[in-house]
Amino acid sequence: MANDRLNPIRSASAPAYKPGPHWVAVVAAVFTWPLIFVGGSVTTYRVGMAVPDWPTTFGINMFLYDFWNAPFGVRVEHTHRLYGAAVGFTTLILAIWFLAAEPRRSMKWLGVLALVTVIGQGVLGGTRVTQNSTVLAAVHGVTAQAFFALMVSLCVLTGRDWITSTTPTVDSSHLRRRSAVTLFLVAAQIAVGAWLRHFPWMASASLLTHALLGFAVWGHAAMLAWRVERNRGALPELVPSARAMALVVMLQVVLGVASWWMLRPFDGIPRTVTILQAMVRTGHQANGALLLATSVVLTFRAYRHLTPAHKAPGWSSQSAPGLEVVA
Repeated sequence: MANDRLNPIRSASAPAYKPGPHWVAVVAAVFTWPLIFVGGSVTTYRVGMAVPDWPTTFGINMFLYDFWNAPFGVRVEHTHRLYGAAVGFTTLILAIWFLAAEPRRSMKWLGVLALVTVIGQGVLGGTRVTQNSTVLAAVHGVTAQAFFALMVSLCVLTGRDWITSTTPTVDSSHLRRRSAVTLFLVAAQIAVGAWLRHFPWMASASLLTHALLGFAVWGHAAMLAWRVERNRGALPELVPSARAMALVVMLQVVLGVASWWMLRPFDGIPRTVTILQAMVRTGHQANGALLLATSVVLTFRAYRHLTPAHKAPGWSSQSAPGLEVVA
C-alpha cells in the first residue's frame, strides 16, 4: 500500500478488485463524452456569447431559465451549461464514492482531483463569458478534453485488468515509449485543433500545422496498432484498446477531410452553418476525444503490462517467446 500511495500508475501490491468504484468511473466517463460534442456545437455555431452573463442566464438562475422558447443560439449555449452542471454533479458522486469505497489512497486523491478539475473547468467557461475571451474559449475546449482523459484514466486504474495484473511482458518492441509518443501527439493535435476552430482568420498557418500533425498522429497510431496486432498472442491486454484506436483514427481522418472540404475557402468570413456541417465538424472534435481516450487506455495498459527490455534480468531477443521483436 505504501508503494501505491507513491505511484498510482504501477502498484507493487494492489488490493482486491472492487466493482463499485470502477463502474461509477465508467458511467461518469461515458456521461462526460457527450459534453465534448455539446460544447463543440457552441463553437461550431459560434454562439459562445449567446448568453452574455454567468453564472446566471440573462439575470435568471440558470436552472430556472426557460430556454425552450429562446433563440437557437441561446438554446445551444444554455444546454451546454446545463449538461456541464450535470457532469459536475456526476463527478461529485464519483469523488464521494471513491472516498468511501476505494481502498487506495492514491485513488481517493484522484477522485478529489477530478472534482476540483471539473469545478475549475466550469469557472473557466464562465470566465470566458464574463471576459468575452476567445483565448479562454480555446483553452476551455482543450481542458475539457484533458478532463475527459482524466475520467477515462480512472476507469483504467479501477479496472479488474489493472488490479489483477500478472507479471509484465518484456517490451521488446518499445511499445511503452511508442504509445506515450502517440498520446503526446494526439494531445498536441487537440490543442492545434482548438486554435484552428477558435481563430479561423489564422487558418492558413493552423490548418497546415493541423494537417501535418494529423499525418503524424495517423502514422504513429497505425504503426502502434500494427505492432500490437503482430504480438497479440503475447499482449492480449493491449489488443482491444489498440484495435479501438485504429478504428477511431481512421474515422478521424475521414471526418477531418470532410471538415476541410466543408470549410473551404478558409477566408475567415463567417457563413451559415448547415446541420450536416455542424455534425461533421463537431463530430470530428468529439471523435478526437475518443482518439485521446483510446490512446490513454493503451498507454496506461502498456506501462502496466510491459517492462523495458533493459530492466528484465538476463533478457535477450531470443529469450522472449511469443513476443516478436520489430525494429
